[in-house]
Amino acid sequence: MNTPARPKRIYLDNASTSFPKAPGVSAAVCSYIDNLGSNLNRGESNSTFTAEERVNTLRRRLDTLFGAPSERNVCFTQSVTYALNQLIAGLFTPADHVLVSGMEHNAVIRPLVLQGIPYSVIPADENGNLDFSACQHLTVPATRALIIQSASNVSGTIHDIDRAAEFARKKGLLLIVDTAQGTPYVKIDMNGMGIDAVAFAGHKGLLGPQGTGGMILSDTLAERLRPLIAGGTGSLSDSYLMPTFLPDRFEPGTQNIPGLFGLEAALEYMENHDTARAAIRATDVLCEGFASIPGIKIIGPAIGTRRTPVVSVTSDRADISRIAMLLEDRAGIETRVGLHCAPLAHRSLGTFPTGTLRFSPGPFTTDAELELTISTLGEIMLSL
Repeated sequence: MNTPARPKRIYLDNASTSFPKAPGVSAAVCSYIDNLGSNLNRGESNSTFTAEERVNTLRRRLDTLFGAPSERNVCFTQSVTYALNQLIAGLFTPADHVLVSGMEHNAVIRPLVLQGIPYSVIPADENGNLDFSACQHLTVPATRALIIQSASNVSGTIHDIDRAAEFARKKGLLLIVDTAQGTPYVKIDMNGMGIDAVAFAGHKGLLGPQGTGGMILSDTLAERLRPLIAGGTGSLSDSYLMPTFLPDRFEPGTQNIPGLFGLEAALEYMENHDTARAAIRATDVLCEGFASIPGIKIIGPAIGTRRTPVVSVTSDRADISRIAMLLEDRAGIETRVGLHCAPLAHRSLGTFPTGTLRFSPGPFTTDAELELTISTLGEIMLSL
């Protein structure tokens, strides 16, 4: 008995993690492992200096990308989630209060709850747009910061960081921006916009390996931030205290150097290729195609409105989990279904508790893949 061949894979889950990675990423990772292998700040050999220079080149690229105060202010962590935990637990106590947007990910909400830090939610409408006019009455004497994402991982809604920065400046609040889903589609200029800290993911829109991410700090915030983890840095080894200077203060232990080599290669590729434009174009094609399919409702910004490469849909005809299963069975189309680790956003969008079926193309998604996705979804909806 012949087993039917599985359809060719069509990967539309780049909001979870990018695939494929940028050309040159895997070669850079393997090159470090196979040919270099030295640790950072732990030797005087040429191989150590080579590794350090490659990682410092990455810091410079990120400094330029985010308009940071200095390359030394770029501190690496194993994920954007770890960076957000470091910022939240290292800055605030239960005596403080923060504002968060009504579209935030659990990477912000859970650390606040875990640390017992009070927070208030800036409301969002059914398209994910924030009502900044509510910030005034949500602010209390103990309010210390505004934490906001640059774009939603559920709806693709792009948030007005300039307006958030204006309010934060007016009230003397720290401004912390989660750029996991927004970069490279939403421009961030820390110096120009008055952002105190940025948390970033290396493996999503930046097309690098998993296990890479970090935070970029203003000098003022860095002075206030308490390290969560302590250990060896290769610097000031005679002291039992963590160094006071950046980035060593927030980079104890051995870094994910293979991953950082891969991320550096990804950023080099992106500097020479407009990956953001390619992914946005693919998103526009999906939105236009899905809009004509009966029984499918697109969540988030209206068609033609600027969004990041995220298209979430719901249906009043069938269970979205079944639709997701049929998409993969019939055409190898990989999506994500559910709450996407952002229940607060779904409450704002009106899609809680079911969630959405999310399509997130990347810069390497082809026209043929987009056409097949649209036609397959249309056929599925006709059959249900």
